[in-house]
Order: sequence, then structure tokens, then C-alpha cells
Amino acid sequence: MKKKRILNIIIASIVTLISLFVIGRYTYVHEEHIERGEVIKKEKTDHHYYVFVQPEGEGEAKELLMEEKMSWHLVQEGEIYNVHYSWYGAKEPTIEEMERIERE
Repeated sequence: MKKKRILNIIIASIVTLISLFVIGRYTYVHEEHIERGEVIKKEKTDHHYYVFVQPEGEGEAKELLMEEKMSWHLVQEGEIYNVHYSWYGAKEPTIEEMERIERE
């Protein structure tokens, strides 16, 4: 009887830890920054506005959601920007701040 109780406590603890891990992973806000990224493409689908930013000198272009239509119209392809973006869970990476900088 005592072994069964200990086994139940261990199983309950494992289930609780896994649940906390999954909930924490889903609700954690990831934040990243692209310094000197070139906008290589802009795209509009339905009511969603996307900007594809290629980090200068490295990696693939990042597809980032821009929530405001007016801001999306101000972004120019081929220009260089500093971009702050974030996401959580299964949400798309969304631009928080975007600053145009001059080419060197």
C-alpha cells in the first residue's frame, strides 16, 4: 500500500512538472533584435502585412508581421533597418519597433 502511494506521488509530481513546463513555454515572450537588416520583400495577405528582413551578412530572411497598415506603407524595400520583434507560443513574430538607418 505504501509503495502504491509513493508511486502516485511520483506520477503526480511528474505530470505537474511537465504541465508547468508546457504552460511556461507557451506563455514566455521571446524577444529578438536584428541590427542592420535589409528589407528584401513586403507582402500583404488578407489583412496581414509582412516584411521580410535579411540580417546583414548572415542567415535567412525573417518573415515578420507588421500590425499597422500605415507603418507597412512607410517601409521601403532595399533599405536598412534596426528591427525589434517578439512572439510567444504559436504566434507569428511581430515587429515592435523598426528604425531606418543610413547605409555605410
